[in-house]
Amino acid sequence: MAGEVRIGICSWTDRTLLQSGFYPASANTPAGRLAYYASCFDTVEIDSSYYSLPSVQNAFRWVAGTPNHFAFGVKSFALFTFHRAKFSSLPAWLKSELGARMNDAPVRREELSHEQRVRLFGEFLKPIEILHSSGRLAYLLFQFPPSWSFSPENVAYIKRLREISGPIPLALEVRNNTWFERGVRDKFLGALADQNIAYAAVDEPVSKWTVPDEWPVTAEWGTVVRFHGRNRRGWSDPHASVHERFDYEYDSSELEDWVGKAKKLSGDFGERQKILLMFNNCVSDKAVRGAALMAEMLGIPVASRSLQGSLDFE
Repeated sequence: MAGEVRIGICSWTDRTLLQSGFYPASANTPAGRLAYYASCFDTVEIDSSYYSLPSVQNAFRWVAGTPNHFAFGVKSFALFTFHRAKFSSLPAWLKSELGARMNDAPVRREELSHEQRVRLFGEFLKPIEILHSSGRLAYLLFQFPPSWSFSPENVAYIKRLREISGPIPLALEVRNNTWFERGVRDKFLGALADQNIAYAAVDEPVSKWTVPDEWPVTAEWGTVVRFHGRNRRGWSDPHASVHERFDYEYDSSELEDWVGKAKKLSGDFGERQKILLMFNNCVSDKAVRGAALMAEMLGIPVASRSLQGSLDFE
């Protein structure tokens, strides 16, 4: 027996991907693009859920429009990870309770009452539960901001996320190296293991605040790695746009270490455990190319159907 390795990207609708020529002209609708993407890869991460709550209708469409083996990761809505959200992204009932805002001013989690947060999270989970009950949910990811540092209160928040998410497979990405300081690292990873939450390992530029490129396995259901690229210049520029930060293309030498670790984990895992390798360098077709290269290096025929011959790695 061996663990299942899945490879994908973290947005199939990024505007620069749509402009890159990855999708054929015939894939000119959201459903058509998802179907085409699913003919190339077996997993994708939904990032639109970070900006607004996904709908139940879309969850059913995603399931119906992809093969039975295809799986979705879902990124948490911004307010649940202490990011700000646009007022216009909130459901009507919450906008009414908060009152009108000028120029779509952002909303912070702290502005919501406990009751409002609980109701909002419950609504957020409904489409995710559809994916889960259909056997099509890979994970629900909580990616916290660089400012979210270690504290007992934040560990308690992690445990609360587990409590209110039920049986859904969770993954958690921290972006502040206080979580890996001496005396903290083992407590943090132990808390994740106790809650069966996967630590989301990262490949990203090295800086003073970033976490190490360790890959500890903390969940029984599997593990996740997210490849953010290594654009150190864009990563360190506070004024850089999202696309400027993630504009990076991997070569095989940069993926060799991860490939070796993935192969070892696959051999150690049981057949129900998953290894998810997700490329988040979503600028043009660079995430697609990175995912296809990773598949090639692992000997997985993920990209051969639609990408072989169209992506030149030489």
